[in-house]
Amino acid sequence: MTRQAITALLLLATACTPAPDQPAPGADESAQPGTIDKDKLHGVWQIMTVRNLDTGEVDSIANHRTIWTHYTDSHWTYVWMDAGREGSTPAEFAALAPEARYAENRAKMLDDEGEWRFWGSGGEWWLDSDMMGYTNVVSIEPYQVQMGGVEKVVYVNDTAYAYHTVPADGEAVEEYTHRRLDTMGELAVTRQGDIDPADLRGNWQITSTRNLATGEVDEVWQHRTAWFHVTDTHWTYVWMKKGRPVVTPGEVGRMAPEQRITTRYAQIWDDRNEPVFWASGGTYSIVDSMFVVGPRVLSIEPHWIGVEGEEPITRLDREAYVYLSPPRADGTVIETTHRRID
Repeated sequence: MTRQAITALLLLATACTPAPDQPAPGADESAQPGTIDKDKLHGVWQIMTVRNLDTGEVDSIANHRTIWTHYTDSHWTYVWMDAGREGSTPAEFAALAPEARYAENRAKMLDDEGEWRFWGSGGEWWLDSDMMGYTNVVSIEPYQVQMGGVEKVVYVNDTAYAYHTVPADGEAVEEYTHRRLDTMGELAVTRQGDIDPADLRGNWQITSTRNLATGEVDEVWQHRTAWFHVTDTHWTYVWMKKGRPVVTPGEVGRMAPEQRITTRYAQIWDDRNEPVFWASGGTYSIVDSMFVVGPRVLSIEPHWIGVEGEEPITRLDREAYVYLSPPRADGTVIETTHRRID
């Protein structure tokens, strides 16, 4: 059973993406149970192909869907988006009538049948021999939180990784192949004053934000689960507002397409079109104690894709990470504080 079937989960095509029809580089399908090196799974992976092992049919999924899976020692995040999504800038969106805002949001997240065009989730994982178990802590689908599943790792090396689904009776086994996007933590970093860039690697939870002009503090952890997942070159960011309504797959399956769209829309935006869920991902570097956002590669909001930015780091160690936002139009600067969770 796939992650999507077990937890309704699953599924980056960049300019340097190799032809997805080619086998994963370095694949070694002779690997035996118990030979999986957990440390080699750490990092960011792009899903390239999905193969039905019963029929041999191959979906070169990287041609039409951008998918990242991100592992650190005990946590994972998973973000994907279909090709061809479009969205206006914040200023353009604000000028739209309410009906037009709804239509734009709907089109970038859901197809005509109410199926997802974008996904974000995250949780905890562990390895027992060659079997990977996982649970969900954050998900675009509220019903998935605290649910999980299991996958069989076929091989993992410095550049490639594959797993087989563990299907229910009557379902075909599927093989998912990946290519590595980061450098396995081998990127050389230089300490910059009080900042050691290596300390940023891992998974962080946002605990609070503070308006530097007014001193107002928002205890984010009380109403939102927000994760910032970082390797030496890549990041993913997933958050969800607590208390979103839970709708089971059975209930969704009995809905007509329009009702399904309305139901799923409410899992992402409230009645004011303010987000209650978010996911994005991209690359970064640290320069002069500044977190420099490379072009964003994935985002729930298409207009953010390709956008860069800079965020001054005011504290970074093994316990906490604090940065300042770029000034807003009115000059407001927000300080964001994280705690390490792995």
